[in-house]
Amino acid sequence: MTPANPKPTLNADQIKVVHALVDVLIPELTGQDLEDFVRQNSNGTNDEALRAFGKAGIVNQGLADCVVDKIHTLPPEKIEELGMVFKVLSTKIGTLALGGTYAEFPSLSREQRAQIFISWSNSMIAKLRIFARAVLQLASITFYTQPLDVVHRAIGYPGADPEIHSERFTAKTFPEYEFIQVPPEGLELSFDVVIVGSGAGGGVMAAELSKAGKRVLVIEKGHHYAQSELTLVQADGLKNLYENGAALSSQDGAITVLAGGTWGGGTTVNWCASLQLPYYVREEWAKQGLPHFTSPAYQKSIDAIVERLGISDKHLQHNKANSLLLEGCRKLGYPTKNIPQNTGGHQHSCGWCGFGCRFGEKQGTMMTFLHDAKNHGAQFMQDTFVERVLVHKGKAVGVVGHQNGRKVTVKAGKVIVAAGSIHSPALLKRSGLQNKNIGRNLHLHPVCYAFGKFDEQIDCYQGSIMTALTTVAENTDGQGYGSKIEVPSHHPGLNSAFLKWKNPADHKRQMLELNHIVPLIVLSRDRDGGSIEVGPDGLPRIHYTVSGHDIASLEEGVERSLRILVAAGAKTVWTTQRNVDPFNVNPELGQDDPAFQNYLAEVKRNSVRVGSTTIGSAHQMGTCRMGSSPKSSAVKPTGETWDVKDLYVADASVFPTASGVNPMLTTYSLSYSIAQFIKNAERPARL
Repeated sequence: MTPANPKPTLNADQIKVVHALVDVLIPELTGQDLEDFVRQNSNGTNDEALRAFGKAGIVNQGLADCVVDKIHTLPPEKIEELGMVFKVLSTKIGTLALGGTYAEFPSLSREQRAQIFISWSNSMIAKLRIFARAVLQLASITFYTQPLDVVHRAIGYPGADPEIHSERFTAKTFPEYEFIQVPPEGLELSFDVVIVGSGAGGGVMAAELSKAGKRVLVIEKGHHYAQSELTLVQADGLKNLYENGAALSSQDGAITVLAGGTWGGGTTVNWCASLQLPYYVREEWAKQGLPHFTSPAYQKSIDAIVERLGISDKHLQHNKANSLLLEGCRKLGYPTKNIPQNTGGHQHSCGWCGFGCRFGEKQGTMMTFLHDAKNHGAQFMQDTFVERVLVHKGKAVGVVGHQNGRKVTVKAGKVIVAAGSIHSPALLKRSGLQNKNIGRNLHLHPVCYAFGKFDEQIDCYQGSIMTALTTVAENTDGQGYGSKIEVPSHHPGLNSAFLKWKNPADHKRQMLELNHIVPLIVLSRDRDGGSIEVGPDGLPRIHYTVSGHDIASLEEGVERSLRILVAAGAKTVWTTQRNVDPFNVNPELGQDDPAFQNYLAEVKRNSVRVGSTTIGSAHQMGTCRMGSSPKSSAVKPTGETWDVKDLYVADASVFPTASGVNPMLTTYSLSYSIAQFIKNAERPARL
């Protein structure tokens, strides 16, 4: 949307406060602090690298303004909210109120500022805790995603994938796309079908409907980056390929949300996990009036996707972290599964896939369905935001949007909304649809982390990502709601986002442990949902609070994860809970150590409620839920909206409930089914 009023921006005094805040968190270490940091972390050969790392700070590396830039990407009301805090801290009386010291915050010594920050982190006021955590994450991710040699040498991180220029890239050719450009005077187009979104839903719809002879246009608000443009640098990948530059969160700031925002949508940045919808979830959906999900026809949709993407687990090579997950589960008797990958039936070791697959081995829509659509005459637009669906006499007749400020109108016989669970409901609401279920039922698969430090080198960003899981905690409530436990790809930026902060030197010390850490993610199947609302600027806002029911799922998953890490041989384990310190494992006693049992009880007692721990999400589902009645759903069993004829939704927003597994394959297969419904409805009846 083009906002009616320009976004607010921070003024010079507010920016000065931001600089003073982030300088507390990642400063240049000097004097005795620097000498102690080098001495305490030296192995006899790395003193020079440690000294350079210690002296590198977010201000002297010129990155403090990058934090300001990230703040300016937030919704206007969030900028104003943060700006008010910064304004208060720019005054003596305001700093007294929030920090207990009568002085302007930037004028305080670093030690004084640090004590104020710690007081916020430990405050009984949830908003202060969330504010402190948000500032820490902004600073840490900004600093540790940059290609800083002084950081990488010290922590042992190679930077971009070392194979970036290898034969894996140079020996291949990749699909090429041409995009329609809108001239200054605007543009009017006409197609049989216009599809909004190029991810798992939009890509499949484009391929299937263009193969059926339809003139198809795919509109994507993100930008297409060819393989040669993928730098595999963390900062570039996050800024270019993710929604809002990966600076997206719930309105209260409590949950960080990652969503694809580029050509190919989430399929361009996901981690290859291709799990079929569990049958108990298929039965749950069927009982809600959707028998298609337990039919052979739906399995045929799954099979079609599996074949096209070459989904298989036959060529998996577990990296060290996934192997340790399996080993810990084996020792405990926990059930495990391999996670099939959409890699064309080939082995795929690409720990940098979250920043785009430069080698074209991951079979996202850019490599498959969009290419199929192109070969059958489909056309494409990038950098184009669709403002609303055009409706005439209860029927969808096209869309209107803008490309770099230039208006484009597309007339079409059918409109397919496949913009994802954040943007699809917002588009429908902007278009005047009144169904009360649009925007409701948001599911995020809330994620918590548990960590283990091992003596051996792990390098959790190397090798195949997320190749194994355990289902030991998947049925916490006895009704099919619980958590899966998996291994993520773990680069410095992500690692830094989950670290606790006691002082600058300790924070840097924790980063030195990167290559010895096994992170486990607890991915919960949330029963209770949130919502997507539309802000004054027409853009979506995420409203979500983890319910008590779903907190119980996370708690069981965290406990099981800690047990797995100890069984696998971790020397130290910890969570992201603010009041729970790491636990040093007794190798002689392991699980049977009474102290470990007390630690688990402390973890349980402190809970994983919002504000007490770090919670994230990389899956969004359910905001245009499918169902058998407009009273309880936003779209029909065919994917067509109840409100408007020939307006369909085909993405994860139509999930009736959370899938409970990584939703990519379900999004593909459900969209494939909707495409068949459309084609079958248009076939002449047989006499």
